[in-house]
Amino acid sequence: MKHEPHIAETSSAPSSPFTGAVLRALSHDLVQRVIRSTAAEWQSLPLLDWGCCLLPAHFRLPPSRMHRWLSDELDRCDASRGNKLNVLGPRGSAKSTLGTLAYVLRCALEGREPYIWIVSDTIGQARTHLANVRKELESNALLAAYYPHAIGRGRVWRAESLELANGVVIEAYSTGQHLRGRRLRQHRPTLIICDDLQNDAHMSSASQRQASRDWFHGALLKAGDRSTNIVNFATALHRDALAMELDRSPGWRSRLFRAIERWPERMDLWAAWEERYANPRDPWATANARAFFEERRDAMLAGVELLWPEHEDLYSLMQMGVDEGSAAFEREKQNSPIDPSKCEWPAAYFGAHIWFEDWPHNLQILVMTLDPSKGSDAQHGDYSAFVVLGIDAHGVMFVEADLARRPTPEMVEAGVLLANQFPLDAFGVEANQYQELLIDEFERAFVGYALRFRRPSQIHNTTNKRVRIRTIGPWLARRQLRFRGTSPSTTLLVDQLRDFPLGTHDDGPDALEMAIRLARAATAGSCNDGLGSNLLSH
Repeated sequence: MKHEPHIAETSSAPSSPFTGAVLRALSHDLVQRVIRSTAAEWQSLPLLDWGCCLLPAHFRLPPSRMHRWLSDELDRCDASRGNKLNVLGPRGSAKSTLGTLAYVLRCALEGREPYIWIVSDTIGQARTHLANVRKELESNALLAAYYPHAIGRGRVWRAESLELANGVVIEAYSTGQHLRGRRLRQHRPTLIICDDLQNDAHMSSASQRQASRDWFHGALLKAGDRSTNIVNFATALHRDALAMELDRSPGWRSRLFRAIERWPERMDLWAAWEERYANPRDPWATANARAFFEERRDAMLAGVELLWPEHEDLYSLMQMGVDEGSAAFEREKQNSPIDPSKCEWPAAYFGAHIWFEDWPHNLQILVMTLDPSKGSDAQHGDYSAFVVLGIDAHGVMFVEADLARRPTPEMVEAGVLLANQFPLDAFGVEANQYQELLIDEFERAFVGYALRFRRPSQIHNTTNKRVRIRTIGPWLARRQLRFRGTSPSTTLLVDQLRDFPLGTHDDGPDALEMAIRLARAATAGSCNDGLGSNLLSH
């Protein structure tokens, strides 16, 4: 049974809990809003506001972009059932505070979810999360004041299971645990919170990754029903980790966050700083590096975008990258489980200079290419990749991508929409193997549209894909590539470039290489009517 929180409609009732340090921790406007709230208004508060009011010790800093996004997504889960949410956040970014503590508490106290599971890699971790929930239930005066009918102990109050006075049950489980047939009266679990289901051992053991993946899809997901809401919190430990798989899986709403969202423009200065900071022969290395930074602070901070600057500033993150090593930093803070020292191109190639927001005017050439990812070398889960590329009078290339998993009819439909959106000079499709049949599909679909070409150009790839993609390097080195930062697919393309050749997918870079080749051919006037050319065969 759902109990309404006890909220008086006068300013006197809640004045006792909101005293001293608690009042100082909360914004005045938010406190006044809560004091004047009715019960219905209280329950409609966004999760972030709810946490700031009732868990002030855990919400002392302004929220990050990840917290705002996650709060909105979790609030959406209350309005519908059967949600599957996957969140990849950096270590120490307080995703558990918002999702495994505040959200679980609110769902339990307001009776929104009658049967809640918290699942972690080990039972000890799961019990720790549950202990944090129990501590707030036992000692938080604010919760006691607003939820007096829900917060008391029920029949069960153990390390792995809590039953609240309102009948809601919260249980802790571990990865691999037997789950078949567990119910609460008529309920299967209505909310499953997964918090770090995999551990460091999964980085080096393919069998362990597969075992946890099989358990997740076979046992855990089947423990609920169609109405069960499932939320997975993780940090990307391996490019084939479960959370990375879910990030690519249909049916899951997923978002990946990085501590450094955009690197500083002057990575050359940071390289000089690192030489000073990591100099083993200088007993004053730390102080000298700090002095070097302070003298060039504005230049070294220019262009940077951080996920949560109030919690981790750029200097602290850069220190962490040197102290822990680039591979660990990329994995733990950037959700990029790839050793950058083994990637094709350095991080400096992907600084803030690579991004643009609005397409420039007066482009000299504008082309589009498609890698259908249907050939013999295609992998399971590959994307069909469209890349639109324009070149300005200075030779700078502007890129926007559309990457998705879609069958052939949807692929053709997407291509027609893009061709209508941009005034293209040429459109090329990889024609290896049976993919050349797509040429005819597109030609039929383009009938009736005012395009500058009658049919797509055929692009024949005879050279190894990795060799072709490596030809993008000089354009990156000369800073002649720009990517549209407002497009999630384009961001994914850049991620695939960063990870090359170690990433799981390279559909975007493959289509980009073909777009560069097609633009050169179109400039030379050698791709008219889709007849192909030497430039298009590579």
